[in-house]
Amino acid sequence: MKKILIISLGLFFFSGLGISGFAAELKIGYVNTIEVFNEYQRTKDQEEQLETKKEEVTKILQAKEKEIRDAQGKLEVLREDQREEEIKKLQAKMHQYRDLRQKELEGVQEKRDQMMRDIVEDIDQAIKDYAQKNNYDLIVNGNSVLYAPDNKDLTDEILKIINQAYGRRRRR
Repeated sequence: MKKILIISLGLFFFSGLGISGFAAELKIGYVNTIEVFNEYQRTKDQEEQLETKKEEVTKILQAKEKEIRDAQGKLEVLREDQREEEIKKLQAKMHQYRDLRQKELEGVQEKRDQMMRDIVEDIDQAIKDYAQKNNYDLIVNGNSVLYAPDNKDLTDEILKIINQAYGRRRRR
């Protein structure tokens, strides 16, 4: 029984050395992808574009809301026969407003979703290209790394590369 225990412990000990020896040969880094996303100039530019679009939509919707309020105010001074016709017009305006609001807000959301997908794709590709070019075996998401030395953090390098590439694309 003692022999089996000694052999088992010996195998466990040597296999542990083999694993740690293997891990020491791997070239590993990590990237804080949230930081890269937030500091990526494309993210900032597209957020600004989305904000501008959102402001335009808000102005259009506010103008439609004012039209509806004005029409509601006019209802009180109209005769009964005129009031029915104006109520139908008002209901049509309210329906158009709801449709426009839903369409515009969905459009902004779809544009935001597509923007995020494109940016994440840019970041993923930059990390993959960097890993291949610099012979990394593994680059992990730094947002889920509990501990790693600072010299394994590739966030600033990836951010610099991706912003330079975006700057070149923008100038064309």
